[in-house]
Amino acid sequence: MITKSNLKNIRIMAFVQVMNNIKSFLAKENLETLNLTALATVFNAQLSALEEAIKPLRKNENTAKIKQLDHKRDMLLMGFIKHCRLFQTFPEEAPSQAAKKLVIVIEKYGKNPQKQGLREETAIIRNLLADLEVTDLAQAVTTIGATKWLEHLKTTNAELEKLHTERTEEQSAIEVGKTKAEREKMQEAFDQLVIAINGLSLINGKEKYQSLINAINLEIKEAFMK
Repeated sequence: MITKSNLKNIRIMAFVQVMNNIKSFLAKENLETLNLTALATVFNAQLSALEEAIKPLRKNENTAKIKQLDHKRDMLLMGFIKHCRLFQTFPEEAPSQAAKKLVIVIEKYGKNPQKQGLREETAIIRNLLADLEVTDLAQAVTTIGATKWLEHLKTTNAELEKLHTERTEEQSAIEVGKTKAEREKMQEAFDQLVIAINGLSLINGKEKYQSLINAINLEIKEAFMK
């Protein structure tokens, strides 16, 4: 049986994606044989209403700018890391030792910090920059001539964080209104679908419903892991 249907705690865009995936699962089944035609029709209609309500979220003008800034800061972060690694083999002792000291700090944040999610990478960069403000590390940055990398990285990270916060606030404001109402209706339609699938699988035999049940259970499990 489907073990969980309450998705109220996941973010709106993730919720919509889960509902769209479940719509795809339903489309692959013989709904008439499963006695799910009417419920699937209601489910799909409500999903269309929810999609219409979230259009302002998808069109948020900050989204494109955030993507540009994310790419820019990835390049700056990777550039700084490469700069430090290259200077480890510098033929003069002072720059070489300075670079090695910096690489130790960088490696605290994992192998590919630029591949983390937006929030995670923002926090990593903020913490890394704070680490490098310590006197001996700041001097090490100067010694290998990497100051400009960090200046631009700090500015870009701060700008991205500001835009990301603004976008989140705008999305929250929208969800309070029409989107929130449509999401609640979508959750109700999904709950009714789950109740029907679980009940019909007991009455008609779980074999006919098993592939659909497995797909929905896996989808919900993955939604809570993200």
